[in-house]
Amino acid sequence: MEILSAKDIASYLNINEKKVYQLVKDNEIPFTRIGGKLVFSREIIDRWIRENTASEQNILIAGSDDVLLKVIIDNYNKTSKNTVFYASVGSINGLQLLKMGRAAVCCVHILDLEGKHSHWYLDRYLNREEFVVLKLFTREQGLFLPPDNPHKIKNFKDIFDRKLKFATRNKGSGTRILIDFLMKENGLVVDDRQNCIEAQSHISAGSKVCSEEADASFGIRHVAEILNLHYIPVFNEPFDMIIPVDLWETHKIRELINFFDPASLNNQSGKFAGYDYSTMGSISWKPQSLK
Repeated sequence: MEILSAKDIASYLNINEKKVYQLVKDNEIPFTRIGGKLVFSREIIDRWIRENTASEQNILIAGSDDVLLKVIIDNYNKTSKNTVFYASVGSINGLQLLKMGRAAVCCVHILDLEGKHSHWYLDRYLNREEFVVLKLFTREQGLFLPPDNPHKIKNFKDIFDRKLKFATRNKGSGTRILIDFLMKENGLVVDDRQNCIEAQSHISAGSKVCSEEADASFGIRHVAEILNLHYIPVFNEPFDMIIPVDLWETHKIRELINFFDPASLNNQSGKFAGYDYSTMGSISWKPQSLK
């Protein structure tokens, strides 16, 4: 095993020796100490370079759960040399992972306090000057009910007035924020959640109604149709992708964005009820520093 000093590693990696110490401080490079002195194994450094080169080809998208996005990612992974990994952890959790650098890209749909879709979350969770917001699509969300609507539900408030069991969504998800907004708008309080259970995705929310674990739930029209549920539309919302400025012009991101193509999706429009992707690929927000 060839042992190298910090000066040797700086020369080997063609970087400043000061940068080596910074990488060590941030635990971003493998090292050890012998007699208090920093040393590096060339064999381990070579492996570290190979692993980081491979990881640079991958893209981790974190954020809101969406069926159409999963289909687009699957199509991308079938043809690209890069790989997209998708963690549907909810809009707020996705923003936090993006901020910590644990996700490359984030997908969100988040209401503001006035029930509108603005870019307020860029200021609360991120620095808006460091990110681009790309429009993906708008989608319809509404109530999931059993096929024959046995309780004759007409609106969101009916569910709680009749004390029915409701499958809400997980905290931190954009849909949960929408549900909380609807509760407030309808004069409902925390005590009205006593008959609530949680679902982790749109499919899970619909499945809880199908299995009679819940009398009603909330989610996108597409899921209601594939599960043959009775559906009452409530809200149309934008679904956006947040991309760091320093990744915006990279080849792997440009290649991914090219897969968000309305023309190719039009051939499958019947499969995705409740979606409108006519503005897909347009920029919703970009910092002034970006041309």
